[in-house]
Amino acid sequence: MKRIQLLTLSFISAAVLLATAGCDSGGGEDGDAGNTPTFAGEGDPYPAVSLSQCDGTPVDLDAWIGEHDAVFITFGAKWCVACQEEAPIINSELVDGLSAESVGVAQILIEADPGVAPSETLCAAWRDELGARFTVLVDTDQNSLADHFGEGIGQLPLHFIVTRDKTIRLRKLGSLPTNIQQLVRDWLP
Repeated sequence: MKRIQLLTLSFISAAVLLATAGCDSGGGEDGDAGNTPTFAGEGDPYPAVSLSQCDGTPVDLDAWIGEHDAVFITFGAKWCVACQEEAPIINSELVDGLSAESVGVAQILIEADPGVAPSETLCAAWRDELGARFTVLVDTDQNSLADHFGEGIGQLPLHFIVTRDKTIRLRKLGSLPTNIQQLVRDWLP
């Protein structure tokens, strides 16, 4: 009887570990629960993409990154509740907390619904509803999907810290690090 209980406990423990590992964004070195990325990661150059502001004005992300000592870029989608919940934290920790620094803060909307490119209308509604005081960009042509997500998006949010030389210094899939302000500050001159 005791052996059955031990086996049952072992099985339950293993099942719990496997289940939480699939949801845990901190398992791998780059926050991918141990999956090897096939796209840009720490130490790589940030891919050059062209995006739009919510009003349709084109944005050259390379040029935007070059205007700041460091930038924080996060990806979001309409279906990503965590992406929405992080907006007030990004406002307080990065926009307000680093206002005296040359730090750019942007969120790139990549999907309206799974597999559906977002519109500029969604971009403006997202920005306004969340009270985003950071730059909100929209990827209406889904230019950045392959560079950051390979064949498709399985999990969001995705966060990057990139320095002026366009080098990715942090790539974190999953929840926003609790020390995000310090992580960005560490890359300021």
